[in-house]
Amino acid sequence: MTVEELRNRHVALLRDRRVVDHLDPPRDHTARRAGGGSGGGSGGGDPTGGGRYHTWTRVASEPLPGRLARLAEVRLRPAPYRQAHLLDRQRTLDALQPEVLHLAHAAGTPLTTPVLAGVFPTGTLDALSVPVPGHGVLVLVDTSALDLLDAVLTIMTATSPAYGTPPLLTEDQATYALAEAVNAHLYGNGAVRARPLPEPTGQRLALAALMARRATQFVLAHEVAHVLAGHLVHARRVTDPDTPVGPLDALSVGWPREHDADRLAADLLFHTLDDFGPRGLDVHEPCLVAAVLLVLFLHEVTDRLADELGLAVPFAGNHPPAVRRVQSLVEHLSGRVRTPRALDLAADVATWLEDRLGGVRHWFRQVADLIG
Repeated sequence: MTVEELRNRHVALLRDRRVVDHLDPPRDHTARRAGGGSGGGSGGGDPTGGGRYHTWTRVASEPLPGRLARLAEVRLRPAPYRQAHLLDRQRTLDALQPEVLHLAHAAGTPLTTPVLAGVFPTGTLDALSVPVPGHGVLVLVDTSALDLLDAVLTIMTATSPAYGTPPLLTEDQATYALAEAVNAHLYGNGAVRARPLPEPTGQRLALAALMARRATQFVLAHEVAHVLAGHLVHARRVTDPDTPVGPLDALSVGWPREHDADRLAADLLFHTLDDFGPRGLDVHEPCLVAAVLLVLFLHEVTDRLADELGLAVPFAGNHPPAVRRVQSLVEHLSGRVRTPRALDLAADVATWLEDRLGGVRHWFRQVADLIG
């Protein structure tokens, strides 16, 4: 089976689950490519149906009832899947998968099994490996995971004075925008993203785009690592009934192998730093480490909130708790990093998320009171 045949299988799965009939570009125009950039600018149309923020001052500027109503609407009436949105995210995966496969080849471990990363509403921040027996592996990446990564990075870079002064968002604006992004992930069934933010510029745009690209590469590299290490050969097939599109099958390889895949994926991405001199390394290594760990930080935060809200997390038992994955990976990375502040940026990102979690909970409590 070729990669194109895997692509056909991916589209067939989307069609069978009534997500979308195809992922061909619309004939009347060319959809704009996301390219792993910031959440403020990507996506073919707004799945919330509520337009976008055109200026930073307009973010979270509506009266309180309007802001609560927008959060509540996602919970009560999730939007349908949009072909343009899915196509946009698939283009991001199509752009990044060859880079990850090239890294595996450059590391002396070329992939001999056909693999295709396909966007799909799985409901989990972890990608799912679905083997096509004897032919290849289809890696399903949640639409919402890509949306959440982009949105969080845009909010973070717009808020912190470390990326430019004055900040583009106040703390209250940032907290609401983060609540909107997490609400869309937890309740939007992989069809809804938060109202898009304005496009950042300069250092903010460069950093958000770089970290989004690195984070998505890590998600793909983790699944590629399972294939390279032979984990899928002895994996156990599991079915979860609680995905946004009903029961889905995936493979469970066991927690030790998940830790192994995290480490191998990080090692593959570290090869991209080999050609940098000291000054380039000072810039790119902290961003790489922070982006890799951001995936797990978001996993931990969303899992914690889902538990508090009584929401099922699909395939929750397939991977170790995110906090354990963070600890294991930090221990591994601490022996690999070459710049003194390589782990500092990741610590700042974790602190930034944790500091705003109380505000997100506050918005969620208000929405729950409104819905009754």
